[in-house]
Amino acid sequence: MLGKMKVCSLVCASLLSLGTLAATQAEAAPRALVGFFKQIHQSNDMGRDEKGEHELLHQNFAGLAVDAELRKLHPELGAAIEARTKADWDRAQRNRKAMTKEANDFRKAVPDNYRPFTQDVDVIMRRADDYVVSYLEMEYTDTGGAHGMYGWQGVNLITDTGEELSLFHVVKDTGKLTELIIDQLKKDYPDAPFFDLEKTVRRLALQGELNWTIDPRGLTFYFNPYAIAPYSEGLLTATILFKEHTQIFNEYYLDTAPEYAQPFPSYYKLVTSLNDSATRDTISVWGGADRLHVVLNGTDTAWEVPWTDLKPVLVHMKDKRNYLYIDGCNPEGVRQTIVFKLSRGKVLHVGTLPYTFLHTIVVSPAEQHYYQFLTNPEGFYFDRSAGPGHSTKTDICGVGEDGLLTYG
Repeated sequence: MLGKMKVCSLVCASLLSLGTLAATQAEAAPRALVGFFKQIHQSNDMGRDEKGEHELLHQNFAGLAVDAELRKLHPELGAAIEARTKADWDRAQRNRKAMTKEANDFRKAVPDNYRPFTQDVDVIMRRADDYVVSYLEMEYTDTGGAHGMYGWQGVNLITDTGEELSLFHVVKDTGKLTELIIDQLKKDYPDAPFFDLEKTVRRLALQGELNWTIDPRGLTFYFNPYAIAPYSEGLLTATILFKEHTQIFNEYYLDTAPEYAQPFPSYYKLVTSLNDSATRDTISVWGGADRLHVVLNGTDTAWEVPWTDLKPVLVHMKDKRNYLYIDGCNPEGVRQTIVFKLSRGKVLHVGTLPYTFLHTIVVSPAEQHYYQFLTNPEGFYFDRSAGPGHSTKTDICGVGEDGLLTYG
């Protein structure tokens, strides 16, 4: 939930919810869902003094929403997501009012060192199928201090009911899980100056306060700045794959969707298993002044593509083909999607599409933006690229045999 820097998992879940979940999952493997998007709101709050007009606060709010088709298919899930997003929006507007006043007072007090305040709220999917919907909420605020502050929070919902999914539904041995998290953090961040790592992680686990998402191939745990290490270490994550330690998970979570698409932030690595085994793979994507980089299992492959605002998605097909769809903005301000195939440790360019997941509607006085999440590679919404000031047009697409698009 917006404004909190950690997740409170449910310590106790109802037997009814657990029974319903188990019965549903016993039937067949989950099927990836489609129909999730985020609506983006941007606003600038301005002030005036003897020097003229100045910016007080820039707010960017992106909240998760579902389309009409998904809402009809899973009404309880749709209602739960919309209620959560509305609560976050209402809280953001209360924060906006308070921060605008604080920014105005701060400018009066230190006019020579003033900079506008910032509030950035974002959301990104991690998993979406007819078992579980899992996503991340992020909030960043900058109120004129030495640095801004941010945090990520996992949200895990049972698809059929919209209820929060407890970690104790998924994991049979939380004691063993806790030790695995500690070991993975030490392995992934060998030089990090941890704050009492073992004691902190064990306390969070005992209190049901681990911050996590359920991914297509495992669980990822998130530790925000200052939780277990200094701010300079940033967000720390630990991923435990289902097939690495099958004995600690409830068995129906080991049967996951044969095809799925998983968005991930470009500035953090994604840990998964491309072959759906106990072998882990890491993927990260980043852009420089003149190049686009994809790092697969430590090997950096670069292309002379000067893109910004990268939004990558791992696409896993049921025949175990793997692709990266990376939506980005070119120097002319037009969004496109570049497609790579991940095969035998190599990253191969397949093609560049004049498409984007950003849906733009040009209306007065400002454009409206919606970002459509790719979660099901067999059918998703894609928009034909358009320059600034032009509306986009939506097509229904799927990932074809060559990794590019099929239509209809």
